[in-house]
Amino acid sequence: MRKAGRSSRTSEIEHGYTPTSIRQMNLEERITRRLRRNRSRQLVRDYAAVSPVSHPPEPVAREASLERILDALEPAFSGALPPSTYVWGPKGAGKTALVKATFDLLAGVSREQHRGIHTTTRTERPKTPPFVYVDARDADSEFALLAAVLNGLLDRPAPTQGVSTGRIREQISREIDGRDGVVVAVDHVGEPRTHDLTSVAETLATVEGTFVWIGIGRDSPDVYSTEPDQVVEVPAFRRHAMVDVLTDRTSAGLSRNAVTHEQLRELAVWAEGDAHDALAAVFGSAVLAERNGTDTIRPSDLDAGIDAVPRPCIALGRVLSLPKNWQRVLAALVDLPRDDRTSVTKATDALATSSGIELSAGTVRRMLYELAEEGILDREPAEASGSRGRPPSRIEPLFPTLVFRELYRERTDE
Repeated sequence: MRKAGRSSRTSEIEHGYTPTSIRQMNLEERITRRLRRNRSRQLVRDYAAVSPVSHPPEPVAREASLERILDALEPAFSGALPPSTYVWGPKGAGKTALVKATFDLLAGVSREQHRGIHTTTRTERPKTPPFVYVDARDADSEFALLAAVLNGLLDRPAPTQGVSTGRIREQISREIDGRDGVVVAVDHVGEPRTHDLTSVAETLATVEGTFVWIGIGRDSPDVYSTEPDQVVEVPAFRRHAMVDVLTDRTSAGLSRNAVTHEQLRELAVWAEGDAHDALAAVFGSAVLAERNGTDTIRPSDLDAGIDAVPRPCIALGRVLSLPKNWQRVLAALVDLPRDDRTSVTKATDALATSSGIELSAGTVRRMLYELAEEGILDREPAEASGSRGRPPSRIEPLFPTLVFRELYRERTDE
């Protein structure tokens, strides 16, 4: 990817698409961004708009599911607390986009109401409770979950360095003192490395005050011992709705006529209702087209973009939430020649000697095995070698490699 592509994607942070922390760009970067934005033959205008890990502030083609979520939260609009709710459905169904957009808006309304604008009138409209959205992928411990809740209650990040879990609980209690309760949405529950519903409920119960949780996950509610008061199921996208989503995102992110309606229909059929995979294929196709210097996505670009998305595919957000060392190993792994991935041993030896990987061979090997156990890598049996013992396993990523390369490089370039 040329530097121009990376600079244009840096601006995505300001538009709320990229889940990384906001960083201040300097004057030179801002001027360069505007100059490059005005190129006459730029295929990609905004990578964030077609990124599978970004979510627009106004989700499309999910009206029925949005209404069900709003129905679940209805009591809050009258100043009462809604019941606990579990929002569930398959990967790529738009659960995160719906809940996060809703909570971002309601959190802003609640902050405005609680800023203390008092009048002499005796009648006041009921105040909505505070709304806090937490991504469990970024809050994988009790401390991290509570710290994320505290940050959501404040207008600024709370200092957490050298602070105990008990201290965080006390700070949260002070923030909600005098309020009837807080509504906390915890996304991506039940994944490897994240909380499940029971853990979320138990952790919030350790804080003095009333908390209502809204869990978002993929597992059926039947797998949990903790029962929500109500359940909202978000089904996979239907084909025509998927075309609407892709049309909306590519219209915002790509130049005019960069992709055809027929290509979007082809993607919708291939993706089988999974917007994550469809957007990953579009993103990868655009990357390849820009590398080739074209201003349209050709059939060969689309085919290659699709081929870079394995099926089944792991959500890229899971990969990008891994510790930095783990991401560094994966970034080096996807750049290895195929021959170096024909066994765990070969991959370990190649990675341990790679530049930027300051880890022992034993640590790298353990990472590869753990990533395979979590479903992020696949250990496919290699062809029989005729030797005794367990046959070697070829290492294959189960996430969109083209998109991961670009987003990982963008983050490390910041």
